[in-house]
Formats: sequence, C-alpha cells, structure tokens
Amino acid sequence: MDRRSAITLVVIAAIVVVVATTLSVVGDDGPPVATTATTATTAATSTSPTNEATGASTTTMAETTTAPPSTLPAGTTVCDRYEVVTVAGAVASSGLVEASGMAASRLHPDVLWAHNDSRDGARAYAIGPEGDDLGSFDLAGALAFDWEDMAAAPGPDPETTYLFFGDIGDNFAIRGGEITTYRVPEPDYATLSGPIEGAVPLHYAYPDGTYNAEALFVTDGSLYVVTKDRDETRVYRGDATGDGSATETLELVVTLHLDAEVSGADVSWDQSTIAFRGYRTVWLWHRTPGETIADALTRPPCTAPSPDEIQGESIAFLTDGAYATVSEGSNPLLHVVAVGP
Repeated sequence: MDRRSAITLVVIAAIVVVVATTLSVVGDDGPPVATTATTATTAATSTSPTNEATGASTTTMAETTTAPPSTLPAGTTVCDRYEVVTVAGAVASSGLVEASGMAASRLHPDVLWAHNDSRDGARAYAIGPEGDDLGSFDLAGALAFDWEDMAAAPGPDPETTYLFFGDIGDNFAIRGGEITTYRVPEPDYATLSGPIEGAVPLHYAYPDGTYNAEALFVTDGSLYVVTKDRDETRVYRGDATGDGSATETLELVVTLHLDAEVSGADVSWDQSTIAFRGYRTVWLWHRTPGETIADALTRPPCTAPSPDEIQGESIAFLTDGAYATVSEGSNPLLHVVAVGP
C-alpha cells in the first residue's frame, strides 16, 4: 500500500468515528436527546431494548450475579448487562399504596425501604425480597409535605449507613425554592419497636428558581436532586453530611435534555452506574473510577429495560448490581431487572 492510500484510509476511519459519536440519543418518546452540562454538549446513538413481558418469570432479590465492572468492554454500554425483567412478588403492605421512593437496605441487602407520596405521614416501609410486609415506621420529628424519593448511603460517619428521605416535591411551585431531606441512621427493622429516631433535617435552596423534583441519589458525601421537567432536567448538588443548622444553596452541576420526566434515581453500590427512571424509560450512565458525577452525566445515557408499570416512580440498585422497581397503586408488583452473564 502506498503512502497516499494509507493516508486516505486513516482519514476515512476518523470520519466514521466522528459520525458515530455525534448522533442523537433516543429519548422517552423517540425524539433526539441533547445531553448538556454547564460546560459541554454531547450526543450519541442508543436504541431502547425490548421489554420482557411482565410476569413471564419470577425471581427473588436475594439471588446474586456479577456486579457491573469498573470498566466496560469496547463497543458495549452498561445497559447491555441488563436483559430480563422478572417479578419478585407483589407488595403486601396495605399502607404502601403510592410508592414514590425506594432504596435497598445496607443492613439487610435483601430488604427494601420505601415510602409513600404526599398522601401519608413521615413514614418508612420495610419490604421483604418477595414484597413481604416487614413493618411501617414513623420518622420521629419529621414532616412529610411531599416526599418523592429516598436513598441509602454513608453520611457523616463513613462507617454508618443512613437513609435519606427527600421532601422535594413542589407540583404547585409554593415552596419558594426551598426543600428538605431527612437523614437518619438506618435502623434494623427486625428490632425496631417504635418510631425511627435521630432524623436530621437538611435544608436546601435552589440558586436560580423554584422546581418540582421527584428524584434524588447520594454518593461521595453529596446529595443530588434531579428536577422533573420534560424539556430540561436539572441536576443539583448539596452536602449530604451537614448538621442541618443552616440552609445550603444547591449547586447546579449539569443540565440534561431527556425529553421525558424523571421520577426516580439511584446509584449502584459500587458507584459505577447512575440510574434515572421515567414512566416509560430507565436511563443508565457508566461512571469510571475517580470520575465526577457531573462528568459522567455529561455523556449520553443508554436505555435499559423498563418494567411495564402504571405509574412507576421508584428505582433501587441491589447489592449484585440488579435494580428493582415498583409502581404506585395497591399491592403493585415488585420488579427486578437482573444482571446478565
């Protein structure tokens, strides 16, 4: 091959790479997704996988597979690891009828914590691996104006797991841009005989307006709030380790264009996968070791299997990297999307 031919092949290869990395992401309703940060804009192509039929097979949350790796094989996305939607059971609690937030327990990895939407008090529900009713517990000293999501993560004490309950909903824009998250050391549901004690209210204020939000996640000592807006999803960061003595102004870290409303979020136990869910879509981002949340979210997401739920607002990663979801409603099905081989 002569020098001119070799140069031509290199140029063609470069053009192919540029084109492949500048196509648009398919969003919840089909149009392209422009994913933007405060300093960058990127796009790529992604195709939604076909959902498995709900109820076609069953599993339990206690089953384990391989957690997502810190690096992905070339040419793959983190969504390629998720293949089958299964049913773990049905939520047995008669009180949990508007499941809006969910998080996996760190004390009992096969147990989920959940809470209702606005039509309930400050109350947490423990759910077994097949939807079993393991009890409901009031959060002492807390209020529930519009709880929308929750998380389980380390906090001020890195050796302690905390539950974070996000009172972040504002459908009618009446909160004046201020929200509250209640942080409490995770109790052992099996020995709890009264309300959950020790909740600390963490007060935050948006720096640039009033927003309705239904999703949050906690990692690396920071709490991230995800706004619910079809046209523009904004992700704000605040300190998750404070003492609650003062209102903290949140920091806008990234703005996304998903063309859909985000109703829940979580981050995997190994911190390598970030999940947002909408009513018809689950978006995943892979996070490389040492990478900031803002940088990870600036890249385009892939779309993972989304269980067929009437009004799904909850998503939680399990210890093995699988994720669980549940819908609002009486005795809804508890779905698990397992990690493939």
